Amino acid sequence: MNDTLYAQIVYFEREGRENLPYVLRVLKKALKKRPELRSLKLVIFTAMGQGPALAYNELSEFDIKIIAVMFPVDFSLKQEDGNKFFPRIPPKVKKFFDGVEIRVLEPAPLPFDSIEGLQARNDQMKAIKSAISLFGGSFALCVQAVLRACDAGALEQGEAAIAMTGDCAALVTASTTAKFLTPEGMSIKEIFCKPRNLTIAKPTALGTVQPTQQVLEGSTTAGLIENKSKELPERTK
Repeated sequence: MNDTLYAQIVYFEREGRENLPYVLRVLKKALKKRPELRSLKLVIFTAMGQGPALAYNELSEFDIKIIAVMFPVDFSLKQEDGNKFFPRIPPKVKKFFDGVEIRVLEPAPLPFDSIEGLQARNDQMKAIKSAISLFGGSFALCVQAVLRACDAGALEQGEAAIAMTGDCAALVTASTTAKFLTPEGMSIKEIFCKPRNLTIAKPTALGTVQPTQQVLEGSTTAGLIENKSKELPERTK
């Protein structure tokens, strides 16, 4: 009996949340082809709710349960005018999510965030985050979103789930933060899509220094290449 599963990985030319529509199309294609994925929960790391809202519209035919994970309360971005911007899901969007049963986890520190006074622990978390980010700048957010969802009881230890940001998606085995590095902890089972070039996380590796930008549901910019397929459009309307 052949137990081999042949699954295609879609690669984006650049990192960025402008890839979000493509990520959802990749997932939709996977859900259509593989019924076993339709019963899984979809964990989305989001800044202001765009990802979960688009996922609800794009994947509504599958009735998939969506869990939204946000940045911590104290996370902020510096705007061009020098003021701080704190990304939040607007009240109207939150009310919509409540109505369609999209579970939104309240803002809380992410598993890899630093804790004042625990330098040794912080160094370890930084090393783990850096290692996971080799797959892409927002891949660590994918992992942390699942850990956060499991810590909050939205996922069970060992439960299979789909995790996504604005430019990557993966099939994972969920785990709490306390157990994620143990033998029964988290595993990355499949990668559905990811950036091929780390234009934000490691811009100098491309030979050209790119502007440093914060990651919001993936980050910025677009571009798409896909192995042996022409089913995804080059641009979204």
